[in-house]
Amino acid sequence: MKVFSVIGISGSGKTTTVEHLIRDFKKRGFSVGSIKDIHYEKFTMETPGSNTHRHREAGAELVTGRGLSETDIIFPYQVSTQQILSFYHHDIVIIEGDQEINVPQIVCARNLDEVKELQTSRTLALAGLISSQPEKGLLPSHPPLFDAREKTGELADLILEKTPPLLPDFPPECCQACGRSCRELLVDILQGKGQVGECVLWNSRVKVQIGKEELSMVPFVQEALAGIIRGYLATLDGYKPHKKIKIEIAPGE
Repeated sequence: MKVFSVIGISGSGKTTTVEHLIRDFKKRGFSVGSIKDIHYEKFTMETPGSNTHRHREAGAELVTGRGLSETDIIFPYQVSTQQILSFYHHDIVIIEGDQEINVPQIVCARNLDEVKELQTSRTLALAGLISSQPEKGLLPSHPPLFDAREKTGELADLILEKTPPLLPDFPPECCQACGRSCRELLVDILQGKGQVGECVLWNSRVKVQIGKEELSMVPFVQEALAGIIRGYLATLDGYKPHKKIKIEIAPGE
C-alpha cells in the first residue's frame, strides 16, 4: 500500500489536487482510499439527539450506525492516522491535511512564503494555486511544481515512482536497526539513497497477525518473543531448533 499526504493552508488547492489524483489513479485501475484530516475543533459527523448520539451519551465506547448504503463507526476520541490506516487495504491511500505522518508529502501553496513554511525533506512535489501564478519565485532546488488540474498524470507518475510502501514510524530510541530513524530512512528513499528492504521489519524473522492485520514489532521485541516461545517449546518432545515454528491461537469465549 502506497500512502502519501497532500498538505497546505486552507484555500491552497488541497482538495482539488486530491480529487484529480483520485480520478487519475482510478482510471489506471488502482484501488484508492482517502483520509481527510479536519482541524476545525467543533467538527462532528454526529447529530445531537440522534439514536447513535444517545448511545454515545449513555456511555458506549464505540458506536456504529449501519444503513442501507453506508456504515459509520463513531469513536468518541481522535484515532491516530496509523490506526485508521489499518482499516485500509487499497493500492493507494491519499491523506489530506496530516503533516505529521511519516509519508511523502505534496505541498499545496498559494505563494512562495507558504512553500517555505511547509516544505520539508519529505516534500515530493508542489501543487495548488501557486502553479497558476506568473511570478512564482521558485528556485531549481525546490521540488517540482505541478498544476494538478492540467498535469495530473505527470504528478501521479512521480508519486507512483517515488512513494514506497507504507513504512513504520517508531521513535528513534525504539529502533534504528537500519542505521537511522524511520523518518530518516524515508527521506533517504525519496532521495535515492536508501531502499525499503533496509528496514529490518520488512525481513523480520518473527511475524504476528491478529486476524488479517500484522503487528509491527521492533527487533528487540521480535527477539524477546522468539526467545520466550522457543524456551517453552524446547522442553517438549518433538521440538526441532532449526525448524520454522507456526502457532495459531483461536479466539476464546
